[in-house]
Amino acid sequence: MTTQNNPVNYAKAIQIQLSDIVTPYPVYNLFNRNFATQPTFVTWQLRNVHQPVYTGQTQDNKGIDTPVFQISIFAQDNNVALNISNSILQSLHGYSGQFGGINGFFIAKADVYWLYNTYDNELGLNQIILDCTLYIPA
Repeated sequence: MTTQNNPVNYAKAIQIQLSDIVTPYPVYNLFNRNFATQPTFVTWQLRNVHQPVYTGQTQDNKGIDTPVFQISIFAQDNNVALNISNSILQSLHGYSGQFGGINGFFIAKADVYWLYNTYDNELGLNQIILDCTLYIPA
C-alpha cells in the first residue's frame, strides 16, 4: 500500500523551490503576505492535495500524488512581474527531478499554467497568478 505525502512536506518543498527560483525576491506562504513594505514579492498557496483511490476490492491501491499550488507574483513594475513569472515558467514547467532541495522529494513532472494577470489600484501592484501541478510517483 502506498501512502500520500504529508502536506507539511509539500509546503516545505514549495517554499524552498520557489525561493531558489525567484531570489532575491521574498517568497511567502499566502498567510504571510506583506503588501505594506515590499514592492515585489511572491506568495503561494497549496490548493489541492489529491491521490486517486482505485475502486474495487483492494481500495488501498493508490495512484500518483498530484498536489496543486497557486503562485501569485506581486510587483509595482509590470516588467518585473513578467520576468519573475517567466523565471518560474522556465524553471518549473516540465521539470522532473528532486523538488524542494535535498530534503524534498522526487517528482515525475511539474505542469505550470498561467491563469491570469491583473492590477490592483489600491495597492499599486501588478499581480500574475500561476497554477502548478506536481506529479509525484507513488
